[in-house]
Amino acid sequence: MAKRATEEDYTIYAGLFMPITNQQGVQNKNLPYINYITTFWRNYYQDLADYKQLLKLVSAAPNPGIYNDVKYMATILMSQKTLSMLDRYGDIPYSQAAVATEGSANYKPKYDKEESIYNSVLDDLKAAVEGVGGQNQSSIGTYESFLANDFVAWKKFGNALRLRYAVRLSKTNLQTKAKAIIAEILGNPSTYPLPNDQDLTALYKSNFGSFPLVVIPNSPDYGDRYWYAFRELSVSNIRMSSNVFAKMSSTNADDGSGFFDPRYKVWFMPNNAGKWVPQPQNGSVQDGGTPYPNESTNSPKAPGTDPGNKFAAFNYYLVRDFQSFPYVIISEADVHFLKAEIYNQGIGVGADQALAETEYNEGMKASVNFWYTTVNSNTTAIWPAAAKPGPITQAQIDIFTSNPAVKFTTGDVAGNYQKIITQSWLASMFNAVETWCTVRRTGVTPKDGTYTPVTYNRLPYPDDEKTNNLSNLNAIGGNVDANVQVAKKVYWMP
Repeated sequence: MAKRATEEDYTIYAGLFMPITNQQGVQNKNLPYINYITTFWRNYYQDLADYKQLLKLVSAAPNPGIYNDVKYMATILMSQKTLSMLDRYGDIPYSQAAVATEGSANYKPKYDKEESIYNSVLDDLKAAVEGVGGQNQSSIGTYESFLANDFVAWKKFGNALRLRYAVRLSKTNLQTKAKAIIAEILGNPSTYPLPNDQDLTALYKSNFGSFPLVVIPNSPDYGDRYWYAFRELSVSNIRMSSNVFAKMSSTNADDGSGFFDPRYKVWFMPNNAGKWVPQPQNGSVQDGGTPYPNESTNSPKAPGTDPGNKFAAFNYYLVRDFQSFPYVIISEADVHFLKAEIYNQGIGVGADQALAETEYNEGMKASVNFWYTTVNSNTTAIWPAAAKPGPITQAQIDIFTSNPAVKFTTGDVAGNYQKIITQSWLASMFNAVETWCTVRRTGVTPKDGTYTPVTYNRLPYPDDEKTNNLSNLNAIGGNVDANVQVAKKVYWMP
């Protein structure tokens, strides 16, 4: 059920989501995004059909109770995919969907309203995190390659999702429910555990997602993944932007001496002259060269050999690493930043600036440790030893968290909120959909004042819906031009 993201998914992440979240500089301004919107939709309904069939089989078993763990693990995974569908599309077919095998009357399911789906899925998640890890259960053994049957980790994953969406819904008609979820989770940590103090030898148990060599052990090739979206010039032609550079460096020095955020060494690389020059976010200066050469060798062009490449780019080895680069759904850092926001703003619990600052600092620390551990524990041939940024120290992390640009200011609730959201925005650098959600939800993520990207509040529905489910699409007003669809806000947007 937990299918990995496809080449099409990553193309829209790098070619559309990253630029519109005002994070990165791109050469191409008009990605034909309509060509890349169907995979997640199609995979979701295949998974939903499998999930509903699994529930039927469990219910029909002579002793269905022994399959509760299987049911609850599947529920957590399916809930995540459903919630992500709502983030992308808004109203979707849900309650009547994915049961076409039961007869032609089910070929054209109605669209459910976002509010009703959130209500249902959050209830399902609560039941799943409370029930998973029961006694006298049938085990699926090594077939459970997501969290290796670690049921505490499963609870943490489910609770992390509940917390994320409770914050997301805390200003909607579901705010009473959302705030109750926050109070329940933060008030009962033993019953509702969250990721904390990540085990650096098993990052996947606190940073939930698809870790290639965990999900598919001993696999030499996990697929093209991000690499296509970076190397294909017609898709993104992406660079480090002036917007991101300004949030990681305290000066404009192109020798890198101004960087206070140690993640720059993992995420990015200098231009071919060895200089850290970001691309202006507004695209006023175009780049040349090919920092991600489309060739068989596992190395970029040597400094000085491709003078047309003027701007710092994403780290070649990181985006080329299809064997171990993780696709994270929600990280431990994300959870710390959610808690920092909750305590800073007093969402569902009393405001507490001291707790907010603690969680905020823990979020930055968790993000740095995650990326440095990911890179330095890599044993594949893709990363030459000389390209790895070396181990991180607590002293380096302290320099980062104490820099005036990121350090909490006592009593400055609004300013501290801006800092929390900025660091949350940066930490989800490679989870482009979540970054897009942060931009749409908060409206306070960093922006280059000279750059005005096109606004995409949601993705348009695939054209197949016009062919196969037109009457129900019409019922929700979805049968309109794509440009009209993308301007409509999703449920939780202000």
